[in-house]
Amino acid sequence: MLSDRAWSEKYSQRHFKSKWALAGAFCDHYAIKMYLVISIAAVFALIVIGGNVFALPVSLLIAVIFYPLVEYVLHRFVLHSSLLYRNAITAPLWRRLHYDHHMDPNNLSVLFASPLTSVPLLVVLAAMPGAFLDLQGLFPAMLATNFLMFTYYELMHASAHLKIDFQNNWIASHKRSHLRHHFICETQNYGIGTHVMDRIAGTADKSPRHSSTVRNLGYDDEVAEAYPWVRDGYRRDHGSD
Repeated sequence: MLSDRAWSEKYSQRHFKSKWALAGAFCDHYAIKMYLVISIAAVFALIVIGGNVFALPVSLLIAVIFYPLVEYVLHRFVLHSSLLYRNAITAPLWRRLHYDHHMDPNNLSVLFASPLTSVPLLVVLAAMPGAFLDLQGLFPAMLATNFLMFTYYELMHASAHLKIDFQNNWIASHKRSHLRHHFICETQNYGIGTHVMDRIAGTADKSPRHSSTVRNLGYDDEVAEAYPWVRDGYRRDHGSD
């Protein structure tokens, strides 16, 4: 069970020649183990409390329907907004969530989301359907489903940044679009686990247009003068802009 830095050091130069090798490395990260344990514990809780037999199928249906929307909205309108870096409290959060990853997409120590942000979010999202559906056991069912869906998201994201030497059309297609998001234009191809919302919203771009802010996400020197917290933290950790 490896930390972010230890996982990066172990796998940054590794070439994965099979899906099993990829799965093994993926599950070596502490956060992935945590998500899987939470999912199993939630299913166990569902059984213990005698949840409705339809709770798990309903939670799966909800997750499949809303996952593309939630992923897209959070990525485009939260992680790529200027809101978080304009506040001294939330600026370090934005740095860890997205800025450092865009500044150096090959830095695998910031590849995975921090459980300090992902776990509370997934718990809140799991509780929301209960406000509309009176179904015994829906909350633990949603917990299990949400954490499994997020594990899938992390797998697709990791696959996009790792060296994959085996053929898989699904992974290859999503890898291409995500790397375009990192190296060509950050305002296109927001979907990581699915292209659905990019196609609906018209952001599934394949043009060669290159964005000048693809790395810094618009947080340039002028912006940093007004909101210095991200810049100061980055300089402290890396010694440069």
